[in-house]
Amino acid sequence: MKPFLSALLLVVCLAFPHPGARAQDWTVTYPRQLPEVAWLKTHQRACFGIDGKTMPSAMADGVNVVIGGTNAGGPDGFAGGHWVLNKEGTGFEAVLTGEPMTPENRERMKRNVREVHARGGKVLGEVIRMNMVPWAQRDHPGWQDMPQPGGKPIKPEELVKNHVLGCWNSPYGDFFIRSQVEMLKQFDLDGYNLDGFGCWSQCYCPSCKSSYQEDTGREIPAGLDVNNPKWRHYVKWRLWRYTRFVERWTKALKAVKPDCVAAPWTTGPGRWWHWMGAPAIEGSDAMHRVLDAPFLELLWDFPPDQGSNLLPSFTVRYYRGLTGDRPAWVLPYLCEQGQFGMQAPQAECDLRNMTVITNGCLAAQGLWQQSNEATLKGFNRQITEREPYTAGARSLKWAALFVGESSRLLYGLSGIRNEVPLGDWMGSGVDSRRMGASLPGERRMPAHMESAVGVFRAMMEDHLPVDMIIEPDLDNYETLKQYKVLILPNAACLSDRMNANITRFVQEGGGLVSMHETSIANEFGDLRKDFGLAGVLGVHFKGTSDHTARWPNYPKWVQVAFNILKPEHPIADHPQMRSNIRGGDRVEFIGWMTNVELVTGTQKVGRRLAAPTEWPFIAINEAKPGRSVYFACDMGQAYFIAPFHYQGRLISNAIRWAARNAPPPIEVKASMAVQAAYYTQNSGKRTIIHLLNELNTTANRALPENNPSMRMEVMPIHDIRILARGLKPARAFLVPGNLPLPVTQTAEGAEVTVPKIHTHALVVLE
Repeated sequence: MKPFLSALLLVVCLAFPHPGARAQDWTVTYPRQLPEVAWLKTHQRACFGIDGKTMPSAMADGVNVVIGGTNAGGPDGFAGGHWVLNKEGTGFEAVLTGEPMTPENRERMKRNVREVHARGGKVLGEVIRMNMVPWAQRDHPGWQDMPQPGGKPIKPEELVKNHVLGCWNSPYGDFFIRSQVEMLKQFDLDGYNLDGFGCWSQCYCPSCKSSYQEDTGREIPAGLDVNNPKWRHYVKWRLWRYTRFVERWTKALKAVKPDCVAAPWTTGPGRWWHWMGAPAIEGSDAMHRVLDAPFLELLWDFPPDQGSNLLPSFTVRYYRGLTGDRPAWVLPYLCEQGQFGMQAPQAECDLRNMTVITNGCLAAQGLWQQSNEATLKGFNRQITEREPYTAGARSLKWAALFVGESSRLLYGLSGIRNEVPLGDWMGSGVDSRRMGASLPGERRMPAHMESAVGVFRAMMEDHLPVDMIIEPDLDNYETLKQYKVLILPNAACLSDRMNANITRFVQEGGGLVSMHETSIANEFGDLRKDFGLAGVLGVHFKGTSDHTARWPNYPKWVQVAFNILKPEHPIADHPQMRSNIRGGDRVEFIGWMTNVELVTGTQKVGRRLAAPTEWPFIAINEAKPGRSVYFACDMGQAYFIAPFHYQGRLISNAIRWAARNAPPPIEVKASMAVQAAYYTQNSGKRTIIHLLNELNTTANRALPENNPSMRMEVMPIHDIRILARGLKPARAFLVPGNLPLPVTQTAEGAEVTVPKIHTHALVVLE
C-alpha cells in the first residue's frame, strides 16, 4: 500500500472508528438525527439533468438547486461526476475507466459551480455507486464487494464490463469518503446526490467476515434464507453497520462544510418492487436520520392501478417519517408508462407534484420531464406559491402509524407464511412468490406493509391527522409521547425496549390500536411464545387462522358476528357498519386472523364464527388511563387487499376511541376523494391544512393491470368544511391566491368553509 493511502486510511479509521461490541453485548442502536440545514428552507426547487449549457435557462425557470444527473462528468457535464481520488491522492479519475480528470474539465466544473452560486443557487454533485476504480482493484482485490462465499474478485480488466462495487465496510469505504471530502473541498459543492446508495446484499469480503466476527462472535451465514435465524440476525447487523458507515460519511463532509447536504437516492419504495426485496436492500431506515434530504424516485415502476393515488401518497408520507418529520426530495416520474417518453397529461402531472407537497416532501423535477403544457417554469411557479407555507413546517401531532423495517423484512411464521425457496424471496404474507414473473395485478408487498397501507387508506378517507414513524421513534420515548394514538399495523417484530416504551405510553394515557401478530417476535424476527405486549393488549396468543382469498375465488372467507341492534362498543356503532349487513348480525372477513384468549377484564367485540371454536374478533382493554384496541385479524391488510366497507370505519373508529378525550385537532368534512394533511409553522402560531383533489373523471375505464386512464382534466370540489378545535385565528385564507376565508368561532373552535378547490390548495390559519 502506498504511504499516502496508508496514512489516509489510518486517519479516517481513527477519526471514525467502526463500532465493535462483543456478541453478548451487541444490540441494534440508532443514531441521533442531524440538525436541519438552513438553506433547505430557502432552496427547495431541485432539478436533474442540467449541464453547463442548460443551467442558465433552468434557473431562469425557477430552479435553485442544480443537479447534473447520471452523466454529470461528461463532455459538458455539471460538477460532481463519477470521480474518485487517484492512487497518489493528487487528482481525480473516472470510477469505471480510470481515465484521469483533465485540468480543463476540472476548471470547467469549478466555473459551473461558481456561476450557479452567483445566481443564488446551490449545487448537488452527482455520483453513482461505490464502483471499484481499476487501480484499487488491482492493488486491493480484497476491497471488492463479494456477494458469494468463496467467490473470487473480478480482475481489473473486467471492471468496465462488470461494474463491480467496492465494499463500503472495507477500507474502500473509507477511501470513498475521502474522495467525497476532496470533491467538496476542490469544487465548493453544496452537497451530493448519489445513485445506487446502499448496503445491498450480504458480503463475504475479508473485512465483512472479520468485522462480523468481532461484533457478534459469529460467522456470516451462507444463502439468503429468511427462515434461518442466523441470517435474520446478520441482516439486522448489516443494516446497523451501514447506518454507522453513513454517519461517518456525513460527519466527514460536514467537518469540511457544515451546511453540506447529504441527499442520495435511498431505499426507493417508489419502485413497487423495492418493498418486496430482501436482502437486496438499498439501505436501512435509520440511516435517513443521518442524511439531510434523501431522494426518492416516485412512480418509476407503477403499481397495478395507476388511477389510484393511495400508494404514491403513502410512499411520500412514509419518506417524511423516515426523515423524522422533515422533507425529503421526491422526483415524481411524469410519464404514462414506466420510463417511456410519453408525457402524462398536465392534470396528472399537477396531481403528482401536489401529492408530494401535500404529504410533506419536496417535489423535484427532471429537465426532460416537460411538455408544451406541463413546463418546468409552471411546476416551479406552483411550488413557489406554496413555499412560504411549506418551508420549515412540522406535522400536527395526533396519531402515529408505525412502519417497521424488521416487520417488513423478517416477519413470518415458519410453516405458514415465510417458507420461500431461495431466490424467490419477496417478503412475508404474500401469495405470489416470483415477483419478476408476476403480473402487475398479482404483485404483493410484505404483510406488514400491506397492513400499513390499509390503515393509511382508512385514515385518509376519514381525514385524520397521521404521521408515519419508524423503529428509532419507538425506541425513543420522547418522540413517542408527542402523540395521542399509536397504531401498530401487524407490527410483528418489536424489541423488548420498544414494547416497554409502548407499555409506558399506554400507562401514561396514550391510545393504542394494534393488529394481528403485533409483538409476536423480537427485532430479529425470532418468535416469542406470547405477544410481547400481551399485558397491554389484554390477550394471549394461541395461533393463527388463514382466511385469505383473492378475486375471483373466495374459498376461505369467514363470518364475524356483531350485535348491530345493541352495539357492544362505540367503535362498532356506526351507520356504515349497519349498512354493510343485510339483516341478522353477520359480516364477512377475508384475511389472516389470530386466535387469542382474553385476559380477565378485557372486553370482546364481535366473534369469529369458525367451528368448533368461536374466537374474539376485537379486544378492548382500558388500561386506565390509556386505552387499547386490538384487532385479532390483519384488518389493515384486509382493507387494502380484499376490503369490505365496514373495515375502514372500524379502523378509524378505533383510532378515534383510543384517543379518549383528545379528538383530532382538525376535522375536515369533505368527499372521500379529498386527501387532507396538517402542519404547523412558527411554533404552532400558524396552522396549514393541505387539501388534495384525487378525483379521476376518466372513471378508471382501462384495464387496471396495465394502463388505467390517468387524470386528463380536473373536476373541482366545492364547500369543504373545516373545524379547528381550540383555535381562535385572527384570519384564514386560501393559497394560492390568498383568498380570505370567513372564520366562525364556535364552542369547539374555529370553522371555515372552502368554496372550491381544483387540484390542490392550502388553508392557512393564523
